[in-house]
Amino acid sequence: MEFVGIVSKVLPVRSGTSQRTGNEWRSLPFIFEYYENDNDRYADSVVLETFDEKVIPHLKEGMEIRCGWGHKARTITKSDGTTATFNELRLYKIESIKKAKQQEAQAQTVAPQQPPQAPPPTEEEQDDLPF
Repeated sequence: MEFVGIVSKVLPVRSGTSQRTGNEWRSLPFIFEYYENDNDRYADSVVLETFDEKVIPHLKEGMEIRCGWGHKARTITKSDGTTATFNELRLYKIESIKKAKQQEAQAQTVAPQQPPQAPPPTEEEQDDLPF
């Protein structure tokens, strides 16, 4: 799913060390508000989280962005042996609308010009059929 919306709130940065790999990680959770349909009266909102180190320092409240995410149900086993199932949203794309518009405008100005079209055929050329 991909939607255009705004970052309504940036939450505190989370960090830690992976138990599996031992590598350090940082993530930035944020609340993303969007309209699923153009005629919706109220915005929907979800909490998304980016691990992209290039994005983390630049994500600000009020910023218009395009986000793509998917969802997955996960089940975990607690230390007491019971299980818990929950939904998880996975962010796979995030881009600034302002940057996307700038790139689009640059692509239009750099687009190669179309070669001039050939003049329409004369009557003699139109009658020159192979059969």
